[in-house]
Amino acid sequence: MEDQTDNELTDKFMDQFQSITSDEPMPTTTHFVVKTDKDGVWETDRLDNLIWIFNGVIIVKEQWMAACLNDEKLIEKDSNYLVEKVKFKGTIYQGVLAWSEAMAKGKMPYLIGVYVGVVMKECANLSLLSNLVEAHGGTMMTTFPMKQNFNKTSHPYLHAHLGPLFLIHDGTIDLSIYKNDPDKMYTLFTEDEFLVFMLKRDITTDKRQNPPSVMKTVK
Repeated sequence: MEDQTDNELTDKFMDQFQSITSDEPMPTTTHFVVKTDKDGVWETDRLDNLIWIFNGVIIVKEQWMAACLNDEKLIEKDSNYLVEKVKFKGTIYQGVLAWSEAMAKGKMPYLIGVYVGVVMKECANLSLLSNLVEAHGGTMMTTFPMKQNFNKTSHPYLHAHLGPLFLIHDGTIDLSIYKNDPDKMYTLFTEDEFLVFMLKRDITTDKRQNPPSVMKTVK
């Protein structure tokens, strides 16, 4: 359960359904219960909360707990309480169910062919970002991704409009040379912009018959 859910309701639910609930994240977690507004929108700016969406965990409204306390059979009716929208940094995104479906169906990893470099002196969420990138098929670079090591005409397969070398920055370092790269190999994001990119889950597939691999083959 998210820490914003009603405490009394949460405690009652956990007491009644002890065998299937936990107040700690677990590898086997299937549902994450959250507090929503009157329109069913879940608001959070925390990466550790958004990770649940990207992991494909089913996000449900806290009203599901109240319903189950009144009738235990409703534990199987979670589909009536699904969260479809999340508000992040003041903007509402509708990719929650798309992530659940993609992960349930084992679709192609969203970040396949993406190489990520974090370009900032300090990054509080570095571990979470690294796990996120690797979990979705991307590669987290331990050194700066120099474009000469990659094929100039390559793109991430699901993001044919973007350069494959993602630089996540905090705006304090001048990266204009990479932003204006004539080969368009680099795609720049702030951390928040990268999370928005993930939340939107937009896909532009590379339609070329034989798209080149992103990294050059070592001969």
